[in-house]
Amino acid sequence: MSLRSRPLQFQHFYVSFPHEKIVQVTLNRPEKLNSINKATSGEIQQIWELFDQDESLWVGIITGVGRAFCTGADLQEYKPSTEWNEMNKIGMINDMSAPGLAGLPRRAGKKPIIAAVNGICMGGGFEMVANCDLVIACSSAIFSLPEVKRGIVPVAGCLPRLTRTLGLQRTTDLVLTGRNVRAKELHDWGLVSRLVESAAEVVPLSIQVAQDMCRNSPDALIVGRLGIRQSWETGSVEEAVSTLADRWYPRLMAGPNFSEGIQAFVEKRSPDWIDSKL
Repeated sequence: MSLRSRPLQFQHFYVSFPHEKIVQVTLNRPEKLNSINKATSGEIQQIWELFDQDESLWVGIITGVGRAFCTGADLQEYKPSTEWNEMNKIGMINDMSAPGLAGLPRRAGKKPIIAAVNGICMGGGFEMVANCDLVIACSSAIFSLPEVKRGIVPVAGCLPRLTRTLGLQRTTDLVLTGRNVRAKELHDWGLVSRLVESAAEVVPLSIQVAQDMCRNSPDALIVGRLGIRQSWETGSVEEAVSTLADRWYPRLMAGPNFSEGIQAFVEKRSPDWIDSKL
């Protein structure tokens, strides 16, 4: 069953299809700065799982309504009398199990997701962004990992990911001070892929970039992304190369999109891609 054919009415976010091959999740809880409660987290996680299974969808986008992208988990849904350490034991606050808050901080998946950061991005929201494939943000967006100020640390995967993306010292700066950082600084550091002036420009540019991806072979999108992530996450460069070359590239070559790409090049025409079966 395709994602489009399922009921897609949710309390705190909505799902749209800005292009026939693109799905967009928009957090819609501006009065709570798009914090995510446990029920919503599970619902969004399921959307990404269905996205990966739906052959007609090639690229995903996540964004928010209002002045925030996402400020992480909604801690106010829990009773103040409940001890945080007890909640952690049952995974209520810092759920370290994959794929994490809204299905993103520890998502493996197989298709690219673009974070369209329209405003404040803190805590678990930052952890979500750190594992997205591209980050597009407005210049007024503010990022922070304030956990240290509350006596905790981000535990859903962003520490090793940010260290590999930004480097040891820059990640230390973010994590151990808990300071606010402008999108421009993270653009200079390499986390934010593209920067726009206003929040209103973030989603249109994200859709444009997603459409650019969709002009290419869906098989190449999947295998290329896998190769990038193998390189990012694997300790050995040679191990990453071997996994890609021995296991995944032969599957890409055996598919119809591989021969179509070569034939279109020879015939000097645009390729006619079909949905990926990988």
